[in-house]
Amino acid sequence: MIMDAAPAVPGTVKEAERVITRAPLVLNRRNFNWLTERISGVVEQPAPRWWWVAFTVTASAATFGLFCIGYLISTGVGTWGNQVPVGWAWDITNFVFWIGIGHAGTLISAILFLLRQKWLSSINRAA
Repeated sequence: MIMDAAPAVPGTVKEAERVITRAPLVLNRRNFNWLTERISGVVEQPAPRWWWVAFTVTASAATFGLFCIGYLISTGVGTWGNQVPVGWAWDITNFVFWIGIGHAGTLISAILFLLRQKWLSSINRAA
């Protein structure tokens, strides 16, 4: 006994297969060899000049960051401005800033949820 609501009619499956045509996986009559060469060529070919420029800039920024962390460890958190008793130091200001950003994102997300907005998930990722 078939549990579907519609009764099974012989020949309808073949007619449905003829009506539904699949889109080709690779367009423009290209074969799978072209696709493989295109994907693996990114890794197998030498890096372009712009990549080395970007890598050098990024490596320089990372080296500077490591130098700053080493300087912080060798001198202490006084470099943040903790020796001034009146003003807030960098660490407290930074902490309060990021907590405020998190609360703002959560508030915006809650308001959008209450209003049943469809594009809420993009705001949720930021919060």
